[in-house]
Amino acid sequence: MEIDLHGYHPAEIVFNGTLGKIVQQTWEMGESELTLIHGHGRNRGITPGFVNTNTGYFGLCIRRVLRHDKSLRQWIMHTTLDCRQMGCTSIRLKANPKPARKKLNCL
Repeated sequence: MEIDLHGYHPAEIVFNGTLGKIVQQTWEMGESELTLIHGHGRNRGITPGFVNTNTGYFGLCIRRVLRHDKSLRQWIMHTTLDCRQMGCTSIRLKANPKPARKKLNCL
C-alpha cells in the first residue's frame, strides 16, 4: 500500500500519533508492505553544502518514529525500514491472518 503524505505537515502526521494509526490500520487491512511518500528527500542534485536544512525533515521525522517507537513493533518488522528511494519510506508489516478492515479511517 502506498500513502501520499504531500500536503501534510509532520505535526499532523508524526507528532500526534496519526502515523501509528496508519501503520495499525494498514496491518488490519492485511497489507504486507507500507510505503509512505513524504517528499523529495534531501538529494535534489544540490551539493550537500547548500542544501536547505528543512529539506527532508518530514522523512526524517517519519523514520525516527518507525525506528524508535516500540509500540509499533507489534505490526512492523522493524528491521525492514527501506529509505533507498528519495522521498519515500517503506516498511514491511507482519502477517495478519485475519484482516478485518477495508480502508483507512485516519487520514
